[in-house]
Amino acid sequence: MATKPLLVLPLLLVAAFLLAAAASASVPAPATTSYSPATRFGGGCYTHFFSFGDSLIDTGNFIHYSTAPGPVARSPYGETFFHRPTGRWSDGRLIVDFIVERLGFPSWPPYLDGKSKEDFRYGANFAVASGTALNQLLFKKKHLNVGGITPYSLGVQVGWLKKVLAMLGSTEQERREIMASSLFLVGEIGANDYNHPFFQNRTLGFVGPLVPRVIRSIELSLEALINLGAKTLYVPGIFPLGCVPRYLFLFRNSTAGDYDPATGCLRWLNDLTVHHNNLLKAKIAELRHAHPGVSIVYVDCYDEVISIVSAPASNGFAPATALDACCGGGGLHNANFTVHCTEPGAVQCPDPSRYVSWDGLHMTEAVYRIMARGILDGPFAMPPIMSGCKKY
Repeated sequence: MATKPLLVLPLLLVAAFLLAAAASASVPAPATTSYSPATRFGGGCYTHFFSFGDSLIDTGNFIHYSTAPGPVARSPYGETFFHRPTGRWSDGRLIVDFIVERLGFPSWPPYLDGKSKEDFRYGANFAVASGTALNQLLFKKKHLNVGGITPYSLGVQVGWLKKVLAMLGSTEQERREIMASSLFLVGEIGANDYNHPFFQNRTLGFVGPLVPRVIRSIELSLEALINLGAKTLYVPGIFPLGCVPRYLFLFRNSTAGDYDPATGCLRWLNDLTVHHNNLLKAKIAELRHAHPGVSIVYVDCYDEVISIVSAPASNGFAPATALDACCGGGGLHNANFTVHCTEPGAVQCPDPSRYVSWDGLHMTEAVYRIMARGILDGPFAMPPIMSGCKKY
């Protein structure tokens, strides 16, 4: 039976154990399908869109390399929009899908689904389910089972970008121009660096010291992108892991004082999240000072999700099930993770649009739509993506 980690650190938990996906799919093209090579998409603002992260962002990379993609390769994943599994750990579209639709790009593949320069004409998604900021070797040295941890960490994903960049630009000047005119979404990343240890019964005393190392890894990747010429970077923090149904199930024997009365979420897990996000914001401030010509914007996923959980009805969600999984293995919060969403015995809700959590770890398309709006138009990214558009 799960017990709460013993150490009291004002730190917080992590989410998104990713083992995911399904028949890969790029974002569908808009209705107009005839494009001139000279046409500028991205709302007249960006020539390319590149993203990095984990299963909250992955649109098909995991299933391209995994020999056992797991339950999300099957229905009901993808049912809301794609009507089939696509490699997205949700019932439908993710945050990046809404961003791509808003920018108007006719195609935007997961990196492992692309093969040619033309495939990456408008950018690529490098995010991989179960992805971490720290590399797999570090977890192995700490005696964790790395079977569920992808080798494609954030640093590897940045290496993939360099390969794509070499395809897109034949000279250093061309490559720097591409970087300068592109939009970068670096994350969400970091949740799995804590998630993997917690799901292997490590305590907060093990996980807490990882936080500065995770932030340092994100910083190094941001610096690498800036050194390559990136000028517009959005960097999401992690969402409130104390509100994640599977963690509420895992630590179901917690005392009443461990829960926030306003939300029902676990305080100590949300403290860990806040600690990570505060260090990330401080690091972004340092990078802004060091690179005054670069726009580095923090994306506040924490407050965005807290606002939804705190007032579900006003956001279109059912208050009684704001902390429940739409599709799960039954039990408290429908979050018994010994039974996966696609397996016999799973309990599925009739209307995912009324739920915050899709499968107990990842969120529904309805939530991702709200989160995408927060980064595209504000107020959870300032300036928002669409506000500072300029033609290059």
